[in-house]
Amino acid sequence: MRFSTRTRYGLRFLLRLAQQSDDSLVQLGQVAREENISSGYLEQIVRALKPIDVLFAVRGSGGGYRLARPASRINLEEVFARLEGEISPVSCLTGGKHCERQDTCSSRLFWHELDEHVRKFLRERTLQDILDAEKAS
Repeated sequence: MRFSTRTRYGLRFLLRLAQQSDDSLVQLGQVAREENISSGYLEQIVRALKPIDVLFAVRGSGGGYRLARPASRINLEEVFARLEGEISPVSCLTGGKHCERQDTCSSRLFWHELDEHVRKFLRERTLQDILDAEKAS
């Protein structure tokens, strides 16, 4: 299973915001330079993240971004699902898709279990967990 560049860069962006010890704003261009990510691509990621209310933005001179809620309350499943679109390992598990072999597929249970493990892993991890693990290593 591979996650897209969009998800990897989005996670790096959110972690960069989570590293702020205060409520100061971080400019998109600053993050783009520090993380070596195109500003335009980062803007697309920000637009994708807006619907899940993880970002607080101030526009204009002196504006920027910060997390809209504590890093400990932002789980990775919501971020990955938003940026990736779909995180299931096979398309037959995605909402609305029906496979003609669904009732007889010998591997469906395996794929369903794998999907559940991945989702549970992501659901139980927060941005803060990643920061804490990095500090401990």
